[in-house]
Amino acid sequence: MSDNLLTKELIIAVIEKDDTVLMRKKPAGSPPYEETWYLFGCEPIAEQDNPTTLKNYLKTELDIDVDVSNELIPSDFEIKQDHDGIEKNFIYINLHCKYLGGEPKTPKGVERVEWIPKDKLTEYDIVPPSTKLFKTLRWLQ
Repeated sequence: MSDNLLTKELIIAVIEKDDTVLMRKKPAGSPPYEETWYLFGCEPIAEQDNPTTLKNYLKTELDIDVDVSNELIPSDFEIKQDHDGIEKNFIYINLHCKYLGGEPKTPKGVERVEWIPKDKLTEYDIVPPSTKLFKTLRWLQ
C-alpha cells in the first residue's frame, strides 16, 4: 500500500427487521462496482460519535428510525477508486442497527430500497464489501 494513499472512512448500517436486511439498488453501471445492491452508509462527522451520525443520516435519507447496537461487527477495508476517480483506502465501520419504524423512502440516485430476506441474499447482485460482511455474519456461505 502506498504511503500517499488517501483513507476514507464509511459508517455502514446493517439494518435488520425480523429476518431481513435493508438494502438499496443502484442503477446498473453506477461506479464503483458492477454489482448493484448495497448497504447504506455515510461518512463520520468529527463532532459526533458514529452511532449518532448514522442514526441522523438514516433519518434524513430514508426517514426511518433505528437503534444502533453495541454489538461488535468487525470493521473491514479495501483499496478502490472513489467516485472522484482517485484510488483510496476505504475503512468500513460496520454498525448493527435494529429497525424501530418509518417507511423507508428511496433516496436520490437509488432505484429502490428493499427489505431482503437473509435466506434470499444469494439471489441478489451484492457488492463485494457487503458480500464479505454477510459471510462474516454467516448470512452467506
